[in-house]
Amino acid sequence: RVHPRGRSMFAMRVAAARALVAPSRRAISPNARFGKTFGVPTHRHRKHRVVPKNAAAEIDLDALMPDSIEGDLEGLQEEAGAVFDETGVPLSYGDTQAELETLRTKVGVVDRGNQKWRLLRLSGASAADVLVEAGAGEDAVTTLFAKGPNKGSALTFSSVWTYKKEVATCHVQAGGGLLVVAPAGVADILLQAAGGGGGSETCVDLAERCSFLSLVGPNAGALLQAAGVTGGSMDQSMGTHRTFGFEGRPVVACNGGGELFSGNETIEHEKHGVVNLIVDEGVAGLLWAAVTNLGAEPVGLTALEAWVAQVAER
Repeated sequence: RVHPRGRSMFAMRVAAARALVAPSRRAISPNARFGKTFGVPTHRHRKHRVVPKNAAAEIDLDALMPDSIEGDLEGLQEEAGAVFDETGVPLSYGDTQAELETLRTKVGVVDRGNQKWRLLRLSGASAADVLVEAGAGEDAVTTLFAKGPNKGSALTFSSVWTYKKEVATCHVQAGGGLLVVAPAGVADILLQAAGGGGGSETCVDLAERCSFLSLVGPNAGALLQAAGVTGGSMDQSMGTHRTFGFEGRPVVACNGGGELFSGNETIEHEKHGVVNLIVDEGVAGLLWAAVTNLGAEPVGLTALEAWVAQVAER
């Protein structure tokens, strides 16, 4: 069987190379709730925002507003046996110990949701000032921006507002903007520093535009290569990232994970086999299905948190 719309379900176009990749895949059973085709989900866990979107000449984060829902992420996760929390994020797929072993020895795909970790975009001349006001060190911020586009690093925030250290993984975009993967506490402080809890043009919360998936495990880099994402970020430093096309939508693949280890300065800047995938919500379900077809195993947040605790103890 193929996707109801008759297109290759997994066709990646690397932005720089313009190469089309269509690996083989096994069939995905359609969800009976959607009839013969995927449609807007009827479940209540997470609400998708569906609004018109102008076609963009180039792939960038401004294009990350879906014009339609082409695959239901939560429906596919439910078919895989997911047990959800109250926000609709999978806690497990029935066997937390097996999922933990996947993270140790293979590669798992984790839906990180938009509650515990948040995705922000910082832009404009005041972006650096916002980071410093939120508790990042001035020298660290200067070093971050000096890395240039497609690079980045973990940035530690020592906030006088919360009296604790937390880490966000920051990715420098073309034009000097930043894509920030942050714990919810840091995200709230950044939004406040940028001009109020709702943010501003300087700091935008991407929760309604994007889904946040992570590939975690020693085989994460190999899976990216199998997907045709050449020149990926896994063999480079923390914060390195790459944008590629999937079903006509942009996906940002980031060498991340620093945000998982807040407070442990000995490991928060190390590479841990974590690829953060920031994907247009309109095709998040298709991307999740695609990476599972390439060998990633579904893993819930409970196993991820156990894995983080084990890595922190090493």
